[in-house]
Order: sequence, then C-alpha cells, then structure tokens
Amino acid sequence: MSKDIATRVTTGVQALALPGQREGWQAQHRGSLLTDAQTYDALADAIQADLKARRLDGDLPWGISAAARARKRVKPLREAARAMRQAAKAINGTVAAYEETQPEVVMRRREDKALRKAQRKQQLGAAAHNSAQATLQRLAPTDGEGEQAGAPKLLGDFFGPNNRQQRGA
Repeated sequence: MSKDIATRVTTGVQALALPGQREGWQAQHRGSLLTDAQTYDALADAIQADLKARRLDGDLPWGISAAARARKRVKPLREAARAMRQAAKAINGTVAAYEETQPEVVMRRREDKALRKAQRKQQLGAAAHNSAQATLQRLAPTDGEGEQAGAPKLLGDFFGPNNRQQRGA
C-alpha cells in the first residue's frame, strides 16, 4: 500500500464505473478485509491463551481471574476483527448501490413505475365508473315508459304525482 489515499480512491471509483472491473475490485477489497479480520482473530486467540497461562498472586482458583483478564485485554482486537467483517459487508452494499444508480437501470425502473401507475389509475377509473353505473341502476329503475335503465332522474321524480306509490296502507 505505497499509494497515497487520493490515488487509491480514484482507482476505486474508476473500477466501480466499469462493470468488468467492478467484481474484481469488490473481490480484492473484500478478501483483504476478511483476511485482516482472520489475522486479528488469530492474534487475539494467541494473546488470550498466553495471558490465561499467566497467573498472578491473589487470583481466584482454576484460572478464573486470569481468563477474565485475558478476555478484557483482547477485546479491542476482537472488535477490530468484527469491524473488518462489517466493512467487507459494506463493500458488497456499496457495489450493489452503485449498480442500482446506473443510468440504464434507473430509466428502466422509472418506466416500469410509470407503467404500473398508469395501469393502477386505469383500474381505479374503471372501478369508479362501474360503481357509478351500478348506483345509477339502483336509483333510476325503468318504469316501462320507454326510459332507459340508468338514465338520471331528479329526486322529485320519485315523489311526484306520476309516482303511484303511496305511504301507508
């Protein structure tokens, strides 16, 4: 790693921009991070085993104090290894997010979304039209005088003198 950070960043961005190099960049960096994580875990195991073997005056029997002290001392190395594994996952997420922002992918998604929206609007419009027609059918039944079913009527048409229905017995 003799390159400065600006050169490495520029190289990484260029590798992400080219689909053929993207997978190679991802595999290289993910592999190096996972290798570092394994190295930190191995180092933590070795240090922990060494510290467990060192007993001090006043320790509890059976090495309980030494084991607790050893775990406490290797905790930063274990956290570093965990951070390396999380960084490897982040590399996968970064590459996936970069692929999602490619112009072709974005345009295809927008077109698909607009098509689904138009279909949904058409379905809702048809359902509303059918509902309105069914309501008109219920409100304006045919009375045999040549009027069509579903023809709009006024409220007075239901209660006027032409209507033979009367309340009561």
